[in-house]
Amino acid sequence: MTNEELLEQLKSKINHNTWEQWFTSAQILDIQEKKVIIGIGNLFVKDFIARKYGSLVSNTLSDILSRKITAEFTFIPADKSTKKKAGPLIKERPLKLSDFNPEYTFNSFVIGEANRVAYYSALEVANNPGKYNPLFIYGNVALGKTHLLHAIGNHLMERSPDLKVMYVTAEEFMNDLMKSLRDEKMDDFRERYRKKIDILLIDDVQFLIGKDMAQGELFHTFNTLFNLGKQIIICSDRTPEELATFHPRLISRFEMGLVVNVDEPDKKTKLKIAKKMAEMTSLYLTDDVVTYLVENIDNNLRRLRGLILNLFFHSKVTGEKVNIETVKKLYSSLKAHKKSIPQTKETLRVLKKNLILEAVIKEYNLTREQLFSPTRKKEISEARQILSFMLKNYGKMKVKDISEFMGKNHSTISQSVKKIEKELTGGNLLLKRRIDDIRRLFEEAEKIQTTENVS
Repeated sequence: MTNEELLEQLKSKINHNTWEQWFTSAQILDIQEKKVIIGIGNLFVKDFIARKYGSLVSNTLSDILSRKITAEFTFIPADKSTKKKAGPLIKERPLKLSDFNPEYTFNSFVIGEANRVAYYSALEVANNPGKYNPLFIYGNVALGKTHLLHAIGNHLMERSPDLKVMYVTAEEFMNDLMKSLRDEKMDDFRERYRKKIDILLIDDVQFLIGKDMAQGELFHTFNTLFNLGKQIIICSDRTPEELATFHPRLISRFEMGLVVNVDEPDKKTKLKIAKKMAEMTSLYLTDDVVTYLVENIDNNLRRLRGLILNLFFHSKVTGEKVNIETVKKLYSSLKAHKKSIPQTKETLRVLKKNLILEAVIKEYNLTREQLFSPTRKKEISEARQILSFMLKNYGKMKVKDISEFMGKNHSTISQSVKKIEKELTGGNLLLKRRIDDIRRLFEEAEKIQTTENVS
């Protein structure tokens, strides 16, 4: 029996609607004694078929061939497919709300001990939207949080085409809000985010720190979607409780579901990531080259990807194979010619403001939520007063800007600054030492940041 004949018999024994929905790209690649290998032209559909219809196909093939058969499913990339099928794999989306990076899938995500829980949490949410709600993913920059968001989006668009999935950064959310306010179209804004979507993915939610109006809209959007059983996934570079100036009611919403961390990968995982990146770039790297890359690039995976892309284009242009000497030469060249990041007055102000804030929190051993809470406990009140004083005197901020940043009225900030100035003038040595310690902390951190940007 030929591969084509077996495929036709299998098709005749599978429900017609099921076949048209999921098996239109199927090809019999190999018939062996105990298994039949079936190629599927869509990676997501392949996984779904294996999970849901694997036993059915195996039993059907066993009946046809009169021996025990196990069906094994494999992915056939479009350019390797020898047979084109008519019709879509799944029905088309009625409305496309967001573009997702096709490279960011669950299949291309490298799993390690540092991100395992986050990966499987994202996969579970993608398979069962609304069951674990919300999902809050946090971790440092360039460790894979955005990859997971796009993987969820790609997964849902393939498997659940009727769901309306929206991906938006917090900055885009706020800009959309501001534009809707200017255009007097807030009803349209609220309908867009609360009524016309089934799943909302928000990236870099920490951008809304200090932006009360946007936080308020997000709070009501969250409640509406949550109460309707619609899935919410949020990414941040810090934990919910570390989102300074976020209202406690919003933080409590973030904490009511799954809160998972994407941590820095260990060396073994970084090696796998480097190999996967090279594979996706169609670049072959030997083990010694991969090891060199991992040992010389920090945990920022975007930098690792950037160097691999440079290697790919260098090889393509020069025709040279990538070896350890090529990598060392290119790495040294890039490092030697690396220019400092342009520093505008605004970026420097924002950097200093955040470093002062972190220094005060560290000195007083507080969380951001505690510092920005309405509590009047003596130590926390003093920390807020010192923060106001240092932002004005060392951060060179105006009182109205400090007021907006801290969520306090203008007179409260002015009184806080005057109180600290009076204590220092009166010779409060304990307070002076504390302020000196805080100043030392943020100035050292500022020096490190500047060195990293220049090096």
